Amino acid sequence: MRTYRLEIRLIQAAAALALIVVITGFLGLWGQAGQPSGSTAGAAETQRTAASAQTPSNSKIVALGDSFTLGYPLDTKHSWTQRLADDLKISVVNKGKGSQTAKDLLARFDADVVSEKPGRVIIFVGTGDAIQGVSLKDYQTNIQAMVEKAKANNIIPVLALPVWYPKYQTNIQEFRDWEIDYAKKQSLMTLDFTTVLFDSSKKSVDGLVSKDGKYPNAKGYEEMGDYAAKLLK
Repeated sequence: MRTYRLEIRLIQAAAALALIVVITGFLGLWGQAGQPSGSTAGAAETQRTAASAQTPSNSKIVALGDSFTLGYPLDTKHSWTQRLADDLKISVVNKGKGSQTAKDLLARFDADVVSEKPGRVIIFVGTGDAIQGVSLKDYQTNIQAMVEKAKANNIIPVLALPVWYPKYQTNIQEFRDWEIDYAKKQSLMTLDFTTVLFDSSKKSVDGLVSKDGKYPNAKGYEEMGDYAAKLLK
């Protein structure tokens, strides 16, 4: 009788052990297929890859934009790009022109950016698009095309959000909202000069903007350059 009970217990133990082996094997296969067990390592590898992809090939920067990049109503010597170059002690090429839209920037991207072979390009546009009544769809298409051109030429794109301009805040906000979301999805750096020139109620900061509220003054451009330098160093 005792021998019979012992045999029963041995059979039960063997069955339990077999069940454990089956479950362990199943979990191992599931981990390989769904990769939950290696998700942390995979995420870390993705982060390392993204970080290396964001390392500029060289320190040179091209600033592609409209009047706000040009330094209007002053000149390039008093622009935020010159201040950025002075702060970081690097080459910053000012490719700003007045009355520009994203379509205009795209049209001269090869000549003004790719030919310079920079490590990074700052794309600063949108206010002109709002003033000229460019649709959000067209704005999106042109920004995306420039970003893809930059990436294809091993140039890191940086998006500078359009700044406020009297009577066009609604359209500008629409561009800004989309660009912020797009930059997040593409893992792109953004510069927001409105944080320098305006307060939370969209009122210009005293001493940094012209009396008509349209463009930065000399001090405003200096502050913009210092701000950009902190993020791009």
